[in-house]
Amino acid sequence: PWLVAGSGLNDNQYPALLTLLNRFFDNYGDSGTYSQFLSYLDDPALKEELHESGRVHEATFDAVKRRVRGVPSGVFDQDAKPITELDHTLVRPGGLSVVPTYHLPTSRQKEIVVLAVAGLLVDDKLSNDPASDRIKETPLLVGMDEAHNFLADADNVQAQKVVQKFTEAAKQGRKERLGLFLITQDPQDVAESVFKQVNTKIVLNLGDEDAISSVNIPTNLAGK
Repeated sequence: PWLVAGSGLNDNQYPALLTLLNRFFDNYGDSGTYSQFLSYLDDPALKEELHESGRVHEATFDAVKRRVRGVPSGVFDQDAKPITELDHTLVRPGGLSVVPTYHLPTSRQKEIVVLAVAGLLVDDKLSNDPASDRIKETPLLVGMDEAHNFLADADNVQAQKVVQKFTEAAKQGRKERLGLFLITQDPQDVAESVFKQVNTKIVLNLGDEDAISSVNIPTNLAGK
C-alpha cells in the first residue's frame, strides 16, 4: 500500500486506501489484479456506502482514487514473477546483484522499483516471520544510489513508512547481518533519523556547504 500511496496521500487518506484494498481482496481473492482494483473504485455504490457509514469520506475516497490511477502503467499486472518470488535471484550468497532502473522512463517508476526491492530485503531481514528464509539467513549489504531521493523526510505516508523502515534497519540490522550502504551527493537531504545511525562516512569532493556541514567534517580537513 505505501508504494501505491507514493507522496500523494496523507495520514487520513492512507487508512482509506487500506480499507479499500482489504475490501477488494475480500471480494476478488489473492488473484485480484490492479486493473480490477481500478474498476472496483469506479463503483459509485461503493463510494456512497463507505461515505454514509462514516468509514471513508467521499472527498477522501476521491483522493485515494486519483492516487491509485496516478501509478504509472506497466508497474503492476505484468507477466513477470512477483517480487516475492525473486528472492533467489536477488540474494545469492557470495554474489552481487544489481537492480538497474536506467531503462525506466519516469522517476515514479524508478522509485517504486527501488523501494519495493529494498523494502522486501529489509522487511524479511528484520522480521521474526520472514516470507523468505533465503533473505533472512543470508548476510546482506544493501546499497542504494541517490539515497536522498528515497530516504528524505517529507510530510506524506510513503516517506514516513520508508524512513521508519530504514531507521530500524540502521539500528537493528547489525544483529541480523544486514548492512546499509547509502550513496548520495546530498547527505543533508537524507532523513536525520537514518543518517545519524550511519557510523562510517566516506566523503569525496562535496561542493555544497550544506552537504559538507551535514557530514561533520573536521575543520582541519574541510578545505582539503
